[in-house]
Amino acid sequence: MLINLAATCAYSYYVYTLKSDAVRQEVDKRLAAAVVAAPLMLPRDYLERARKPGDINPLEYRRWVADFDRYSRSVGLRYLYLFMPVGDRVVYLMDSASPDEVRRGYYGRFFSEYRGPIAELRQILADGKPRYVEYVDRYGHFRSLFIPAVTDDGRPYLIGADVAMGDIQLQQEQALQQSLGIGLSIFAIGFVLSLLLTWQLSRPVEALVSGVRRIEAGDYSARVAWKSGDELGQLARSFNTMTGAVAEREREMLRLAFVDPLTGLANRTRLIEAIEAHLAQQPEHFAVVLFDLDQFKYINDFLGYQVGDAAIAALGKRLASTLGSEGELCARLSGDEYAILFPDTTQARLPAQLARIEALLAQPVVVAGQRLELGASMGVALYPEHGDNGDLLLRHAEVAMYAAKRLHQSHVLYDPGFEQNRQTQLALLSDLRNAVAENQFVVCYQPKVRMKDGEIESAEALVRWQHPERGWIPPGDFIPFAEQTGRLRMITQWVIDDVLSRSTLWRSVDIDLLVSVNIGVSDAEDATFVDFVEAALQRHGADPSRLCLEITETGVMNRQRELLANLARLRRLGVRLSIDDFGTGYSSFAYLAQMPVHELKIDRTFVQALDSKFENVSIVRSIIELGHILGLQVVAEGVETESAWQALAVMGCDEAQGYLIAKPMTAEAFSQWYLGGPMLPYTPPDMSMIDPSPAPVVGPAVRITRDNELG
Repeated sequence: MLINLAATCAYSYYVYTLKSDAVRQEVDKRLAAAVVAAPLMLPRDYLERARKPGDINPLEYRRWVADFDRYSRSVGLRYLYLFMPVGDRVVYLMDSASPDEVRRGYYGRFFSEYRGPIAELRQILADGKPRYVEYVDRYGHFRSLFIPAVTDDGRPYLIGADVAMGDIQLQQEQALQQSLGIGLSIFAIGFVLSLLLTWQLSRPVEALVSGVRRIEAGDYSARVAWKSGDELGQLARSFNTMTGAVAEREREMLRLAFVDPLTGLANRTRLIEAIEAHLAQQPEHFAVVLFDLDQFKYINDFLGYQVGDAAIAALGKRLASTLGSEGELCARLSGDEYAILFPDTTQARLPAQLARIEALLAQPVVVAGQRLELGASMGVALYPEHGDNGDLLLRHAEVAMYAAKRLHQSHVLYDPGFEQNRQTQLALLSDLRNAVAENQFVVCYQPKVRMKDGEIESAEALVRWQHPERGWIPPGDFIPFAEQTGRLRMITQWVIDDVLSRSTLWRSVDIDLLVSVNIGVSDAEDATFVDFVEAALQRHGADPSRLCLEITETGVMNRQRELLANLARLRRLGVRLSIDDFGTGYSSFAYLAQMPVHELKIDRTFVQALDSKFENVSIVRSIIELGHILGLQVVAEGVETESAWQALAVMGCDEAQGYLIAKPMTAEAFSQWYLGGPMLPYTPPDMSMIDPSPAPVVGPAVRITRDNELG
């Protein structure tokens, strides 16, 4: 009996010790799980907003306090809170409330000063390591766990959880009573129950520890299979909920990292990854095609971005459903820009692949009742000819795409020469900034001849760039860049100033000419440009009637109201106005009748085709008749052959301009040419009022070679 009693006492003491330690370990694990779960219970932006107390309204804060309170009570904690050091203080960002505080209507201490063990908290922040702390204050004796953390922008904060030591001691006393009672009452039964209790306590703790370790290793699929209704069961369910939420967030982040959210296609990162993976298989060849939609900005401008996004989404769905059967991968890079990886594609197979894309784009997209016709410019880069990695192939395909846009072609294969052209253009763009200040531009003049009597009453001013290192640069190489970068107005204003100064000088030597200057569309739509013209006329004391401003026909269809108002104001100043390149735009007869202009210039493409295309005779004659109906002078530019000159004269054209008469000349050369009495070709009589049939083309069709492109 004594042996049994001794064994019972020893066993009872053992059970008591085991349960006491298990109680403390369980509490510590509970604290650890709680502090890990605390920041996950809040919105991702809460810590950022909590640094500014005014960004968290009381209702929202009470809701989170209530959640913290429910969670704390469910896992047997007294407090659960978040701190942040602010200067010399440590303040609350969030905390739960004790039952007494809830009863009194108090919901936490948001952004108030923490009165607990400050020295220990600062040491934890300094060490950067979690620590269990026991302390005593006026509310009692507590055991706490504090874990340091940092916000997304690197600011340190602390997560803490408290358990009253009285609760731990009470559980330990209960364990002692149970151990002694069972041991003394029923030795055998107590022994068996002790073993069962030990097993029952160790299993959930080990499961929780295992789950925490798996999460620490990055495995967010960890679950604790514990379905009891006690605190451990509640903690297990909370743990499973937390890990499920984290795993779902990880999956969503992974999806967004590789998928375009609007179309569901792959994004740039996924495409480059696919190219690199394909390269790892050591293929012999493949192609990357990059394209964007032509004039897509007009859909956004006129129909709205919602319609534009819907069109992009519909096109993406069409591409996804059609491509991919042979291992292709279609990706949306940005905006209306797409790229496609065609594996095992050579240059010989490329036309068939491009035809598939063109066929997809040829089908209209219907969005919000609007039938949208989509076209695209495509650039192609081939492996291994044009690059050996994903980034390089995409960049070269993009270079080829912009070349296709510039050349107005449906697709272009990458050429290394494109890179040199881009570098040259970038260098010119940089030099363009100083060209006006350093007086590198030169104004050349090309005469316009009155066809009925051969009189020279006007000329067109054409700007040329004499680069100090590159020599003469044709306007086609720098005018488009000047217009795109907003520097064209600076050049235009310089040309007008130079022309007005030259006109004043010419009048002193009996050269009285009407000089035309080309202006950009943005200039004609801007009232400040009209102010400049008016001020320049006054500054030079020039005759407004000897200045003519030419605007292209394609430009008159943009901001019509502003354009008409500014042109009317220029006309009231006495400046003559002209529509340049007529026949290339889409102006209606009714709209042209409203234009307060004096002159109509036939585009050179129609004039130069008079020798080779008979139908152009009817087109040119119709334009001349239209101009005369509107009461306008009609000028033909690009006259290079005597046959074209004679045909225009027979059709009643008022003036002609071109290399047949003279090339553009500097002001000094033009003065000598003008005063020297130039020789003009034979001019037949005007037959436009006599015979309405198509004018015959007479004279030899001699084409004069042009040495320079006209501006």
